[in-house]
Order: sequence, then structure tokens, then C-alpha cells
Amino acid sequence: MIWGNWGLTFNILSIVIISLYFSLSLISVVVYLVSNKLNRFTAKARLRLLWCVGLLPWLVSFICVGLQIIPEMSSSNETWLSNFVHWHHIYNFEIFSWHGATLFVFGLIFFSVCFTKLVKVIKANTQLDQLDFFVKSSSSDHGLTVVESQQHQAFTSGFFSPKSYITSGLRDQLTQQELLVIAQHESAHAETRDPLRKFCFSLLAAFFPKHVEQQLNDWFSLALEQIADDSVLGSGNDETVISKTMLKVSGLRSKVTGAPLSLLNCQFSAHPLNLRIRYLLDDNKGRSFPFAVFFIFAITVTLLSTLSIDLMHHALEKLFFH
Repeated sequence: MIWGNWGLTFNILSIVIISLYFSLSLISVVVYLVSNKLNRFTAKARLRLLWCVGLLPWLVSFICVGLQIIPEMSSSNETWLSNFVHWHHIYNFEIFSWHGATLFVFGLIFFSVCFTKLVKVIKANTQLDQLDFFVKSSSSDHGLTVVESQQHQAFTSGFFSPKSYITSGLRDQLTQQELLVIAQHESAHAETRDPLRKFCFSLLAAFFPKHVEQQLNDWFSLALEQIADDSVLGSGNDETVISKTMLKVSGLRSKVTGAPLSLLNCQFSAHPLNLRIRYLLDDNKGRSFPFAVFFIFAITVTLLSTLSIDLMHHALEKLFFH
């Protein structure tokens, strides 16, 4: 048995974990149900929605902590919240109980996710360092660093000082106008540090079920590409030229096999072209961020998560006689 402030700390962690996984499960179901409706929003609105979806479980968890421990820490212990939610023995934590098992399992998952992401970051940085070493004397074309390779790739890589690259195999197949389109597209990724944003979002998505995680990451990457496409369009280029450039690069890539030069980068033609071209050509880009709907959804998830913690806590207490 752990008493005092340490007991309080471990109980708070238990509340965070339970509410986190309940909200992750609930949000995953909603994501599955509304997956076909996400394209109704603009790319920027989708990006904001995805950030909110990734951050919401953690925000809900910390709100649940406050709602759960306020009644128990109150001197009278009879606040209006105690009629709905409360956590018994907030200063006592039994390590050899379901509480301790929950902390242990979550600790394994959390550090496993962090370690996996760290390994990917180190590997990506190593690849980028090796790439920069070999292209130090290479030429630059329209702001794109040229990589001597027969692959047909254009991409932006690097977290805090991202750089844009193009292989010589792809550059030699493009007209100056097509090369300018790619350069402006990759420059848009570099200016907003999209590789870093992709990595940070992937950390949040990693705690969702595997299928939902993949779907969220795909949506996020697609939104980044569509925003970059819009940036090229805003630079005075014609939609038809941009679309033809996408199709040409995609066709060239299919002729030459090869692994991506970096695991954490933004590649010019690595996403569904039909969705990007349709979005590019559509005058109506979609709806703006649904503030009211998302606020109601966030409140609902918070209330359900908070009430479910109390019910689950009582059920498990009776089951294990802890």
C-alpha cells in the first residue's frame, strides 16, 4: 500500500489512463462512423479537426482527473460532484491490485510507443545526414537539392530545418514549368515544417487502435498535400498544369521501383491523386471548421468518460474486493 502524496499521484495516473482509453475507444467509433464525411471540409478545416481528435483524449483525461478528485479532496467531502463522480481512498494506492496492473500495462504501451517513434526519428535523421553528405557538391534547381539517383522522387525532409529534394532521374524528365510546380509544392511543405507536424501527429495517433491510427495518419498526410497544392495554385499556376504534373510524376514513379529515401518526409506523389486533383479542380473546397459540433462532441465525450470511470471503478472494486 502506498500512502500520502505518492498514493494521490498514482491514483491520478489511474484516472488518466482509464479516461484516456475510454475516450480513445469512443472517439475511434465516431471516427469510423464519420469517415466518409470528412472530405466535406476544406483541407485546413480537416487538419484542425484531426489535431483536435488527436488531442481530445488527453484533454478529456485531465478534465476527468479534476472532476474525480475534487469531491475526495474537499474538506467536507460533500460537493455537488460527489453525487455523480468520486474516487474512494484518493490518498491510498494498492500497488498489487487492478490499479497497479493498469499502470503497469499502460507504462509498457506508452514507453513502447515512445521508443518506437524515437527509433524512427533516429533512423530518419541518419538517412538525412547520409543524404546531405552525398549531395553537398550537388546542384540546386529552383530551390530543390538534386540527388543523383535514377528513382523518380521529390520530397521534403527534416524536422526543424526541412529541405526539399528531387532526384536527377525525375528532374531530367520534367519541363521547366513542371519543375517549378514541384519546387513550389515542396517549398510549401518546408515553410510550414510539415515533416515535423506529421511526426507530432503520428505520436498522438499511435494510441488509437491500429486501423484508426493508419486512417488518421493518411487523412493528415492527404490534408497537408492538398494545402501544399493550394499553395502552388495561389502562386499563379493553372489547375490543369498542376494536375498533369502530378499524373506525370506518378506515372514515372511506377516505372522505377525503389524504397523511399526517408521514412518521415512529405513526398510529391505518395497519396491518392484522384482526391488531390478533384480537390484542386473543385471551386467549392468544402465547409469550414465545425466549432459548435465539435464543442458539443467534446463535452459529450468528457461527460461519458467521467461517468464511466466512476461506474467502472465501482464494478472493479466489487469484483476484486480491493
